[in-house]
Amino acid sequence: MRTLRALAAGAVFGVSLLAIGFVCVDRLAHQPAAPVPVMARTNQLAPSTTGSIAGTPLPTALPKLAALPKATDGFDTERLNALLRGDPISGPARR
Repeated sequence: MRTLRALAAGAVFGVSLLAIGFVCVDRLAHQPAAPVPVMARTNQLAPSTTGSIAGTPLPTALPKLAALPKATDGFDTERLNALLRGDPISGPARR
């Protein structure tokens, strides 16, 4: 009985492997022809047509870190733990 079970399992495995092999060979034999790659071309458009503004200076003064709100100071682990517990989402604490 043990030998018959091993032969049956081997036969099922072999038939499955054979079916997968036939499907792979069939897919590889019937692949469509690859399209010829075409290089993308761009038109050099004026900034007014693209919506950008040419010649605008970049802002030079960056905000100081102390002036940023408390929410960007670090990761809020208390709020994450509350969300994982299933507590309702509330906004940041008011000062």
